[in-house]
Amino acid sequence: MRVIAIAARPGDAEFAAGGTMARYRKRGDEVTIVTVANGNSALEDVPPRELASRRRAEAETAAERLGVDLIWMDHSDFAVQADAVTRVKLVETLRARKPDLLLAPAPLGNILDASGAWDIARAAAEMSAAPNVLCEGDPLPQPPVLLAYERTWTAGFIPTELVDITNTLEAKHHALDAHVSLAASFRESHGFELGEAAETVAAYRGLQAGVAFAEAFRADSRLGPLPTRRLLP
Repeated sequence: MRVIAIAARPGDAEFAAGGTMARYRKRGDEVTIVTVANGNSALEDVPPRELASRRRAEAETAAERLGVDLIWMDHSDFAVQADAVTRVKLVETLRARKPDLLLAPAPLGNILDASGAWDIARAAAEMSAAPNVLCEGDPLPQPPVLLAYERTWTAGFIPTELVDITNTLEAKHHALDAHVSLAASFRESHGFELGEAAETVAAYRGLQAGVAFAEAFRADSRLGPLPTRRLLP
């Protein structure tokens, strides 16, 4: 199976779905993280270009630790929008990688980039199978299934599917540990550690699933027919 996880900013996909991606890789599936914004607003005392370079290096390390591919789109923070150029770039990625499943951040909370990333994913998923969308690559036979993930712990996210990550929680931590700049930003803005926050959210979702740790996803029938088979591990 082939899976693409869209991240509005570096670390989003690992925080929300790191354990799930590790499960996919354990069974031999192909996984790619597409990071739209470069995270250049995370720390006040680091110039944006320097910070973006640092965040990219950290994202590459995290992807390597998970055994997944990384595509870096390099938008500035607060500039993630479903504009025509960005949509087409993602369509080309979808047509090249031919994913069965597309994961994207739920458009909840006050992070504009997350809402923008969701809009890009929705548009690109539909466009990837449209024969008259002219770009690199042949149209897909059908759009990939699109599921939303909870980027952090935003109120209002009601999952329809949960994935047991009890056996891959360590891999999730290992990937998150690579995001040193993101961890520093969490510490400054929230006063707690990134890994602890991710584990707390996973423990809460685990209670709902009846396991130790889980990650949450949401399907939306308004985006098209739901699959007749489970695509999550």
